[in-house]
Amino acid sequence: MSKFVSKAETEVVEKRLEKLEEELARQNIAFDAVFKLVEKLGTTLDLDKVVRLFLLTVMGQLRLKKVALFMDSGTEDLSLVHVFGIGRDKTPSSMHSSSRFVRWVKKLGSPSNIDEFFKVAGSLDAGEELALKELMGAGLSYVAPLSERDELVGFVLYSGKITEEAFTRFDESLLKMLCKVATITIKNANLYQDVLSSKMELEKFSQVKKEFINHTSHELRTPLTVLKSALWSIEPEEVEGGVLLDMAKDAVSRLQSRVEYLLSLNDMEMDNDTYNFEICDVSSIVEDCLREIIPELEEKQIKINIDDQVQFKAMRLDSKKIKIVLRSIIDNAVNFVDRGGNIDIELKISDEPNWEAEGIEIGTWQLTPRPSAHDDSKGLDEHSGIEAADRYLDRLNRNAHFHYLSIKIRDNGIGIPPEEIKTLAEPFRRASNSTVKNVKGLGIGLSVSQKIIAGHGGRLFCRSEVGKGAEFSIWLPMDE
Repeated sequence: MSKFVSKAETEVVEKRLEKLEEELARQNIAFDAVFKLVEKLGTTLDLDKVVRLFLLTVMGQLRLKKVALFMDSGTEDLSLVHVFGIGRDKTPSSMHSSSRFVRWVKKLGSPSNIDEFFKVAGSLDAGEELALKELMGAGLSYVAPLSERDELVGFVLYSGKITEEAFTRFDESLLKMLCKVATITIKNANLYQDVLSSKMELEKFSQVKKEFINHTSHELRTPLTVLKSALWSIEPEEVEGGVLLDMAKDAVSRLQSRVEYLLSLNDMEMDNDTYNFEICDVSSIVEDCLREIIPELEEKQIKINIDDQVQFKAMRLDSKKIKIVLRSIIDNAVNFVDRGGNIDIELKISDEPNWEAEGIEIGTWQLTPRPSAHDDSKGLDEHSGIEAADRYLDRLNRNAHFHYLSIKIRDNGIGIPPEEIKTLAEPFRRASNSTVKNVKGLGIGLSVSQKIIAGHGGRLFCRSEVGKGAEFSIWLPMDE
């Protein structure tokens, strides 16, 4: 006998589902904001801009009345850098690094109410007590550290919410994530200033940025996985219409895909050269890349034209790494094509390539033989890109004849100055005619792509003219 459900009980369930949908939607918006913040911070080394972007994101996502940042000034004090929000009450301009409050903040592992400090502080000297009273009087009642490996870069002071609601566990997790992003970005910006002043080696700066990308991506991966699990646990029939739920699922899947893509890029840039060669369909790889950027294509009304002459032909490649290459080059085309532009993709097999007609070869990662000869009888299922390059060089030395897979990606965007093409594969290098507003990536895509192509024994070319678009040509030797 089925249990009768009253109208009141039904309304309670509907309200709970509605509240859950609203919370999931809000969390999805928050994660999207974090990822956009990471993208923006990845394109600037201006410390003031970094701080402003960080504080405005914190204030907007937590719906705060007021927020302030104190940062290590290179002296014995942590100085007030910026204050945003409601009210003009005086905020202390600095706090001594050896003060009891700063030492307490350094030990914090998560955001805390300043009242917790007074519970353990005991008696304070007059100067520190006055500074803390000024903070509280300005409405800054909470603090969150910006620290890494016991190094305090600074701390954020913030008020309660404009809505007067209490902070949730998600609010705390989100703030911790944002603080970690800001900590590494601020350290990165400070290091860049040191590079400019002391002419430090560019390689050291590059490594710090790679670590920043890697660290941030991993920090995003865990909460995204948790959110995805929560979304997929909701049965569609429990939600009326389910439109918001489907939108949230789609957005989270896209964010997760972008995080994984960013991690893959960074793994390659950090010289993780393990390859997994397998029989695969290049046409499907191209389709997967385009499917992932459908929203961007629709937003800019970009038309994609595909001339696929290799359908149903099996090839031995590392499919995941080739997808990184295609995604990077296609993303660049999307970034630099105007609204309503065109991108043409051509796939074909060629046995007599005319290298001179392909334009300028780009990349700094050169193929060099290894001391010992490579055994062609060795299985190709998994090995390093160096070994794949050895096989290619060995076949060249024996004048062996083989076919090439050719993939060309053309756009009608702003183009690239020809004299700058050779250097495009340098990490974080951008063409001089690109602007921040055009750029959504982090400047390592072509660097990674050239390594992957060379690891397959292939070559990467580009030909372009400013104002008339660019064409990238990928040539991969096909296995015998």
